Amino acid sequence: MTCHLIRFITGDRLELQGLYYPADGPALLHVHGLDGNFYENRFIDALAEACVRRNVALLTFNNRGHDYISDIIVESDTGPGYRQLGGMYETLGECVEDIRAAANRLSAHGHRKLILQGHSHGALKALHYLHATGDERVAALSLLSPSDDFALARSKLGGRFEEGRALAAGMVAEGRGAELMPPGWFDYPTSARTWHDLYRPDSVALSFNLARTDRDSFPELAAVRLPVFLALGTENEAFSLPATEFADRAGTALAAAPSFHAAVIEGAPHNYLDHEDELAAALGHWLDETREGPGG
Repeated sequence: MTCHLIRFITGDRLELQGLYYPADGPALLHVHGLDGNFYENRFIDALAEACVRRNVALLTFNNRGHDYISDIIVESDTGPGYRQLGGMYETLGECVEDIRAAANRLSAHGHRKLILQGHSHGALKALHYLHATGDERVAALSLLSPSDDFALARSKLGGRFEEGRALAAGMVAEGRGAELMPPGWFDYPTSARTWHDLYRPDSVALSFNLARTDRDSFPELAAVRLPVFLALGTENEAFSLPATEFADRAGTALAAAPSFHAAVIEGAPHNYLDHEDELAAALGHWLDETREGPGG
């Protein structure tokens, strides 16, 4: 199966990289999760095969939050330089520039319709991009293991959750947002700026707070008027509900979507390790069902 390494520039002049699997039909645009990258998850191989077999191209790309810390090339009028970014420094709203640039690259390859897909925090970003931009090129939405960070943090931290909020907000206010949060506040190294962005009262992460610890309504999901695919594993998932209940609540929130298909993969972990073929089969079945939409 043919694929190409590609590079493209965001509106704020960051250089991002990705792997493009060409086909003549629509394109699936995959957004990786927190601290991830475009090649880490093995399910990419299986999804690419399932897509190309159906004449659907696939682009998986590094966003500015790839890996824990990254030196990303920045173009400028005086020549290229570097900016230190990565998952420990990003904020979720910055995804708009990254996804728009990737979508523009796919448009340049002749793809008029896009299927926007995100995994983990990438699912939050995909939904946020769609809600923030209304990009009419997006014909369908695929959500793989969305994260309910608020429910997990409140369960893990208990009463200390508000203490963490105050600590991160104070560090940002003091100009120390790039400093790392002390150990114990998150599973990965993360800056105060990133922690504050993730758990602030108007966070993008609230779009999947389906455990309803901090929100009872979901306007981002309610605004979706495209076919939606949701995949969940039953093991080590990034939410506090049983997978079937999470899927049911998502489906209820997505009431305006013309179609909704949920695939709960028994025994699969958050990254679908050793269950890649099951995920690809479920996505492929959904692509077949929606062929008159994104695959038409």
